[in-house]
Amino acid sequence: MAPPSIYGEPKIRSENGSVFLEVIVTGADVSKIQWFFGPDELEENEFLKFSNSDEGGNRTKFVAEIKDFDKPLAGEYKAVFANADGENSSNFTVAAGNAPDFHDKPHIVQRDNGNVIVIKVRAKSHLEMKAEWFKDEKPVKFTDRVKAVVKKDDKDKDGFQFLLEITGPQKDDEAKYKCVVKNSEGQNQQALNLVFD
Repeated sequence: MAPPSIYGEPKIRSENGSVFLEVIVTGADVSKIQWFFGPDELEENEFLKFSNSDEGGNRTKFVAEIKDFDKPLAGEYKAVFANADGENSSNFTVAAGNAPDFHDKPHIVQRDNGNVIVIKVRAKSHLEMKAEWFKDEKPVKFTDRVKAVVKKDDKDKDGFQFLLEITGPQKDDEAKYKCVVKNSEGQNQQALNLVFD
């Protein structure tokens, strides 16, 4: 016997907001796999799933899925495989991808003598992006009074403005609002508190 050996090149792929780390190993004991992020061993949780599949010929494919991949999760990952004769490891450098970037702080604009309040977020991305709005961590309910608007950014040809327009603001519109902007390589977010004087 010999320690496990890595078959082919380890792969990193992204799909639907998740990043997958994949490596095929010959001769590994599937019960002895460990995944690390930097120096820390990773535990499976709702955002991190480990799996393996038999590829035939004593080869096993090991996969770590990182769900809702975001910039803080970029960095060095390592998979360590072992059997009775020793161990081997595979390293993965996961770049943040080009998640949308904000090119301004979010700010509040008033129109029609304060009858319309607009929360304005400016973001840019080399890929198509979409925004989701949250009010106190719950998705915003859109009505004829509360609308989300997207328009090209007049100051940046690659940018967009994501606007949350609140007409006839009421006391219960006071909240912490968050805008999460996503593309296929990641996501980013900005938040602000809306308080009426």
